[in-house]
Amino acid sequence: MLSNLLVTNQKVVLVIDELNRERIAPKFIGSLLHEQGQGAETIKALPTGVSLKHVATFEALIGECANHKNNNTAAENAGDLDGSIPGSKATGFNVILPTLADLLCYQTPAFIFGFLNRLRRSENVCRVFLWASPQHLQNPHAEYILAGCEYLAELVLRLESDKLLSLISRKPGGAVSNKRYSCQVSKTFFQVTPLDGGLPAGGSPKQPSPETEQTPEPASSTFKIELDEDEVMARNALTLPYERTCEPSEGNIIYTPDADDDFDEEDPDEDLCI
Repeated sequence: MLSNLLVTNQKVVLVIDELNRERIAPKFIGSLLHEQGQGAETIKALPTGVSLKHVATFEALIGECANHKNNNTAAENAGDLDGSIPGSKATGFNVILPTLADLLCYQTPAFIFGFLNRLRRSENVCRVFLWASPQHLQNPHAEYILAGCEYLAELVLRLESDKLLSLISRKPGGAVSNKRYSCQVSKTFFQVTPLDGGLPAGGSPKQPSPETEQTPEPASSTFKIELDEDEVMARNALTLPYERTCEPSEGNIIYTPDADDDFDEEDPDEDLCI
């Protein structure tokens, strides 16, 4: 399911909608959270409309998350661990923001970026979801604003068509993955399958069979790894230079005397006058 890919440890999730379906954004994101066991008490949403014009609306959301977190901590310290307080078991809130087009109608890009950064750094916020439709961004610098949101996001989902989507994931260690999926939508599920032939999201990998472990070499390949029987025999019969040994043999010294050599077998020291 798509929720397995979006509801992860990545904190800021940006959905780039090329299909212009902003009206279903809150319900769509909420359904993904419910599929992963996130209750309604863990979801916070900013109001839409003229209220976005006031900075107090944004401050109230951050203050509400912080106060709720403090109240839950105090209840746990007092021994109230039975879960009677809504959201007491949540480690953070899932914040669903209005669409980027709505935010730009009432606030400047600098304010939006700053608010996103505050949510990203808040320990009371678990995830932040922002929906953006490029066709609805009525701003002369819409392209750069969307690029700035992508920079702040740790997970970017792009809905390219009814049957195709891409996902860019940035991990804390700096690794980045970019994958594309085919999608199948019905009334009860949103199934995605990697385009590289992998398993659907949430599926368990199968053990490869012995027949599939060794893939046949393409006929057009010019690089050969396997050896046939004759080549194996020739390789085993070859003796490398460092493996060569010499058989022991008796050594003979051959000396040819010069004309001036004086050999006297009877008295070698006669010419010394001793």
